[in-house]
Amino acid sequence: MFSKSTSALIILLLVITDAFRTARAVISNDRHRQQQISNNAANILAYEMGVKNLLDTPREHYRPITDCMFVTSESGPFTYVSRSDDEVVCGIYFLTDPDRTVEIHFHSFDVPCDHRGLLAVIDGWEMDGEIFPSEADHSLPIKDRVNEFCGKSRWYRKTFTSSQNAAVLQYRIPMRNKGFVISARYPKNSRPCNILSVSTTDPFTLRNYGRRINCTLMAMYPGAVQVIALGVGGSSSQSVVHTTETGTLHKCDTKNPRDQLEIGGSRGLDTMKLDVIDSICGIDSKPDIKEFVPYEVTSVRLISSGYYDNSATIIINPIVSDDLLDPASAF
Repeated sequence: MFSKSTSALIILLLVITDAFRTARAVISNDRHRQQQISNNAANILAYEMGVKNLLDTPREHYRPITDCMFVTSESGPFTYVSRSDDEVVCGIYFLTDPDRTVEIHFHSFDVPCDHRGLLAVIDGWEMDGEIFPSEADHSLPIKDRVNEFCGKSRWYRKTFTSSQNAAVLQYRIPMRNKGFVISARYPKNSRPCNILSVSTTDPFTLRNYGRRINCTLMAMYPGAVQVIALGVGGSSSQSVVHTTETGTLHKCDTKNPRDQLEIGGSRGLDTMKLDVIDSICGIDSKPDIKEFVPYEVTSVRLISSGYYDNSATIIINPIVSDDLLDPASAF
């Protein structure tokens, strides 16, 4: 995996109030400039890489990657052609709706191994060497979530599928006129678990569906967390689960550590380094939970033993400077 920091993306997400919609707007506004150079990019790739299976696609529809950090929620096809021999590491960051996954399909690539060229597809979101979801919250170890390769293939036809609504393609191509052609699609995810927030206004329900699993809603900005529905843990007697409201219980890391909702923050994406502000549990249809998380990354993590069908509905609003002085202004 590349040791490439994505701090520029964090700055972008802190400045805007809606990362997903703004990313789409940036792409849309930049489309005219991209289309101006699309014919040249398409011709180079068609010649260098023999992309015969894409020749039926009108060349004005090719979307050349011109920014080193490129955030998208669109399908493509995307093309990248190296313009220099520099060993710079760049990335395409795919981000979609919470209830979808990311499929990255390689049509072809030409990335010489003997010139330190490399492609890496990451199942998750990467920043400063840390990956979301962390290994503790994913069914696969990190080594199985990072696919690295190089070489040349005219018709690779390889598809990588993420486990959540975010994925990254990182690349280093230090040889002029070499590159790749990819496309993406975003199939529905019937049981979303780990979610990178794409909205600052819409609520999202974390749910374990009765599984022994940890699920996290993460926002890459200081957040004001509001829990608007809570159903985590509960009492049981002779295998019968009672759903009578208990209200919200606090500090559940000591009372019921196997089923709880952690609210906290961190400087990176590793949820194992989460600084927990509060851990709550119980059954409460109208909880009055509002927490400020003045960290670079805000996380709400649902820890489930598998004995209960846990769920929590959350909204994470970005904190602005005035909110820190007046907590009531965030809600």
